[in-house]
Amino acid sequence: MINNNTSNITNNHSNNILKFLNPTQLDQIEQKQYSVSFNKGENIFKQGAPMPHIIVIESGLVKVYLEDGNNRSIILRLIKPGEIIGGPGFFTDYKHHFTVTALENTTANYIDMQDFKNLIMNNSDFAIELIAYLNKAHINLYNKLKIVTHKHMNGRLANTLMYLSDSIYNSSDFETSLTRQDIADMSSMTKESAIRILKDFKTSGIIECSNNHFHIKNKKTLLNIIENG
Repeated sequence: MINNNTSNITNNHSNNILKFLNPTQLDQIEQKQYSVSFNKGENIFKQGAPMPHIIVIESGLVKVYLEDGNNRSIILRLIKPGEIIGGPGFFTDYKHHFTVTALENTTANYIDMQDFKNLIMNNSDFAIELIAYLNKAHINLYNKLKIVTHKHMNGRLANTLMYLSDSIYNSSDFETSLTRQDIADMSSMTKESAIRILKDFKTSGIIECSNNHFHIKNKKTLLNIIENG
């Protein structure tokens, strides 16, 4: 659902690099951007689609994933409020190279691509922060590639749980909208393997999990599994 009312796209989110815009630029963006509401499970955009906008998540939670054409996917990361969704299509082929889907009811703000270019060209501080933001995202992807390439399934799933705890929910006790299939896709394994390993972790007293509620009881052991698994 499109909402023509403007909203504060910085909205007190500490990880929102739009806070580096000057007041005039921020006002210009807020006057021209528009917001769209998505229900849980709806696609925000599809892999291969044109890329006419940069998107800032205002509220909710979304997953970023690659589709391989065989009904399989790899979840690259989750995006929280305040974060920008762009991708390698920006300044290259202007296509989306991954799919983004709402994990819960989500509101996204759309910024015209040309307007976003102008921000970069006219504000060096913002341009530097954007480069840093993108580089951090790349570093996280490289680390994820290392995990899925060199770790056994236990280590991959342990890494997913720590990512959810430390980077997404900021708590060792959290309720997630991720399904078991999502957790498997984040860990590069089948759903059945993910369920089995979660059960093993629970039996070993490392975690407690019931439906969508997780409690990491032994973080040290989980980190050891990531290191050696």
